[in-house]
Amino acid sequence: MNENGTLRYLGEAYDSVRHSVEPIWVALNSDVAMQAYLLLAAMALIAYGVVAISRTLRETALAIRGAVRRF
Repeated sequence: MNENGTLRYLGEAYDSVRHSVEPIWVALNSDVAMQAYLLLAAMALIAYGVVAISRTLRETALAIRGAVRRF
């Protein structure tokens, strides 16, 4: 294949990939997708908060139990 044939082949491959990926890219940048991302981020933050609070409460309960046993 000569240089022009190679460039034409690469151009056709690029166009094919671009046409395949473009609808996905548009969907990912839509308002619905952004709302879904924000919802997932909020759920992850809530889960992290629940884990952090439960660990803190458990450690506090263990500390109180240890202090009561010392008296």
